[in-house]
Amino acid sequence: MNRPWWSVALQWTLWFLVMTAVMGWLARSRLRPRPSSEGRQVRHPVSTLILGLIGFTFFAGIAILSNVYANRTTTIYTTLTFVGFALLSLPLVADYVFARHEVCEQGMHYGRMIGVRGTFEWREVVRVRFAPSMKWFTITLMDGRTVRVSAMMMGLPEFARLLLNGVNGEALDADTRALLDATAAGHPPSIWR
Repeated sequence: MNRPWWSVALQWTLWFLVMTAVMGWLARSRLRPRPSSEGRQVRHPVSTLILGLIGFTFFAGIAILSNVYANRTTTIYTTLTFVGFALLSLPLVADYVFARHEVCEQGMHYGRMIGVRGTFEWREVVRVRFAPSMKWFTITLMDGRTVRVSAMMMGLPEFARLLLNGVNGEALDADTRALLDATAAGHPPSIWR
């Protein structure tokens, strides 16, 4: 199948433009103003749920359609591949539903993707780092627990402000402190690069 070079270039250009638009939408949705009653909540915007549901529906639909309308490219492997991609969208939905946190001067109530909830005080934090590849803050506690806060969440400025005020300065390296200072000022980490 020899496609002209411009066809391939057009395909990748369109993919890049769509991805840029989607990531821009996600980044903007986490910065939307919220009611003051939600000021200390750290949670995903509705765009995370929408993206997860669209991904699941799209790939599950392709898996179903490729088997309903039989063709010579349909195999158990293509079906499993589409089902696998559909299942990979479900963690976004689960994170939207369960990963909801609330911060206060004393500490944080947190939720994990699998539904587990917990609480800790800022004085229990021994280390805070930002994982650029995963786009989340990793908070390590004295008892070995690890809490992750996604950069895709709303409420990050308040989270950063209270964390900076509450944790021991030795728990932060210079890069993480600078990133948290910027986040507290309303400039959370990029979710695209």
